[in-house]
Amino acid sequence: MENNNKCNLKQLLTSFALVSVLAFSGCGGDTGPTGETGSEGPVGDTGADGTAAAPTTSRQTAVMDSAITNATIATDGALTVEFTIEDDVGVGYSALKSSQVRFTLVQLTPIDAVTGEPSKWQSYINTIESAPTDPSNGPGTEDADQATSEKANDDGGIFTNNNDGTYSYTLATNVMNVTSPVAVTYNADYTHRIAFQISGSGFPTMNRSFDWQPSTGATTNIDNRKMVVEGTCNACHGELALHGGGRVDMAYCVTCHNPGSVDANSSESVDFKVMIHKIHRGANLPSVVNGGEYAIWGYRNSKHDYSDTHLPQDIRNCTNCHDDTSAETPDAINFKSQPSIEACGSCHDDVNFATGVGHLAGAQADNSLCQTCHGTSGFSSVEKNHTDVMSNVDIARTAIVTQAKATRIDLATGNVEVDVMITLEGEPVTALRDISDVDTAQGAKFGKYGYGTDNGAIAINWDNGTGYQLNHQEVVFNDCIADGAGLFTCTATGLLAGITATDVVTVTPVDVLVCMNEKDGAIVRCDSPETNTMKVAQIESTPSIVFFKGDGTITTEGYDKIGADITACQSCHADNKFHHASTDLTQCKTCHNATRTGYRGLGDLKRHVHRLHSGLDKNALDDSNPEQIDHFPGNIDNCGQCHTNDQFNLPIQQNTRASIARGASDNVYISPTAVVCGSCHLNVKLGLIDPRLPGLIDPAKGSIDTKGQALIDHMIQNGGIFGAAAFDEANKVESCAVCHAIGAEFGVDKVHEIK
Repeated sequence: MENNNKCNLKQLLTSFALVSVLAFSGCGGDTGPTGETGSEGPVGDTGADGTAAAPTTSRQTAVMDSAITNATIATDGALTVEFTIEDDVGVGYSALKSSQVRFTLVQLTPIDAVTGEPSKWQSYINTIESAPTDPSNGPGTEDADQATSEKANDDGGIFTNNNDGTYSYTLATNVMNVTSPVAVTYNADYTHRIAFQISGSGFPTMNRSFDWQPSTGATTNIDNRKMVVEGTCNACHGELALHGGGRVDMAYCVTCHNPGSVDANSSESVDFKVMIHKIHRGANLPSVVNGGEYAIWGYRNSKHDYSDTHLPQDIRNCTNCHDDTSAETPDAINFKSQPSIEACGSCHDDVNFATGVGHLAGAQADNSLCQTCHGTSGFSSVEKNHTDVMSNVDIARTAIVTQAKATRIDLATGNVEVDVMITLEGEPVTALRDISDVDTAQGAKFGKYGYGTDNGAIAINWDNGTGYQLNHQEVVFNDCIADGAGLFTCTATGLLAGITATDVVTVTPVDVLVCMNEKDGAIVRCDSPETNTMKVAQIESTPSIVFFKGDGTITTEGYDKIGADITACQSCHADNKFHHASTDLTQCKTCHNATRTGYRGLGDLKRHVHRLHSGLDKNALDDSNPEQIDHFPGNIDNCGQCHTNDQFNLPIQQNTRASIARGASDNVYISPTAVVCGSCHLNVKLGLIDPRLPGLIDPAKGSIDTKGQALIDHMIQNGGIFGAAAFDEANKVESCAVCHAIGAEFGVDKVHEIK
């Protein structure tokens, strides 16, 4: 029995081993087919409740959103407005105090087709401003009505905080009982606007408005007199913020600046259309030209004098502010379809409409006849005398074409000949001056820069890869040889000495103007007498800029180290008009480059333009001539208004050469970043700075204050070069980028208000 059991156990173990071997060896075989999916198991038990989210808290943040959601007027005249405020992540802000918000309320009187009166806002909330008792606070002698606002903590108002970011306020002003100081008759069919301002006390500025028709509750397809939006203003002003920075929205501005509101100090209207037109015409207002001033007194008798303000474009360019093609400003067309004594008289303030002095059609009691002459179909329409002139200017600029066709350069001597094709209104110019040195019939239509005898010129410059090598060289067309078929050969001896076959030559026309009749846009003789149908204006021509290699071949590899974009310039200048009849920055840079000194001491464009726009040139020029003093309308800190990031980053991205400047006795050189930064930060001619002197300047030439000396020392310690006798001494890359490059601790993007 025992032996049999051992045998059976042995057989069992042997069988198990065999099965195991077969099983393991089977792992190397093919995978069998996937079995069918089993049935779905039962639903598990519900899990325990999760932890509740932390409760939201009311936060005052740097960016907040707000909106007026509704406004209603009860049968008794009580107006209730509902509004919301949220923080930067959309959570309702519930801690607003009634003292932190103020409201304005206006009614829009529609256009009166019978009297010709344009639509106008009228405030329900008004006050009386007292005339000054001290003559130094203005010439006004009578008290004046002014629109104002109502704070939400005024007596009679009801401020409700729903503690969830929503609020309501019932105004103390009852729209059915406004009799003093200005009587306002409520009309439920007229568009109404309720608006509020929240600013200061750590809040971001918020101006919000709500337009509706009380009789129907409609908020769309109603009149709202939208003639301009703040985006248009900000194209030039950067970020317009007035009255301490708390008013930034045009829809809010007009709720106070409406007809009937007057500055008691000056007796000037502060109606928006009147005040803004007069501010922008400023120094060119007829009343100012004749020795008067235009000033408005503000908070606490602060005087704001606009008598030396210069609009950096043609005042007739109405559509630059009133864009009648934009859906945002459906009423912008009013500038030409609804002429009025108030609007026209704001710029033409030498016209007395009551007596007729200065007005061809005589005295006008009201606006009922304005459209007869000045409406869209009138013989002397606003459009014809303003925007049509600007359109004609654009056409006239193409009347003269001056294009370089070929260059021949002697690389050994630098002598150069340039063939220029000149056409006038599509016809070749056979000659500009006759044998007696008198303008030909064609030449008489070429304007004269500075009113001399020259009929324009070409500027020739060259670049060896580091920038223009000449400061300024012109060859006037009157000195060129005409072939009688439009081709003028212009010669300059030794001008390009040192040039190589691969260097780039720029040929651009300068001082080329054409004479146009502003009345109809026709190209005319410049000496045409002025009549009722003729008013001659000299118009800058659009340049044809051509680049050549030193071997005479045409190239597209032109000098392209301009530190700004012409489109950015035109956000303010609009009409492409600079001096020497230039309309393109390449023309400007041909003359204003690092090798040019100027009557300001340093002619490089990167210094020249910064200095002008910062307004610091008034210290270097004749203060008695306001034409020479620039007033930058934006924030000079905002590099982004004129430059893209790659244009103002450090180290210098364009115009990297050291610049020449007039020194105390001889010309000197200054390193590039010192030129740019010193343009705004140093109120001294850079060529006069001498690091060897104790006060950094010869006392006989001026003085530098302590702050200026510290800035100069800082620049020098970080590689800035002033007063170098040779170009190579100053042509260095300073170490400014270590601290001031974009993204650095004190980067230009942090220390300037880039927007």
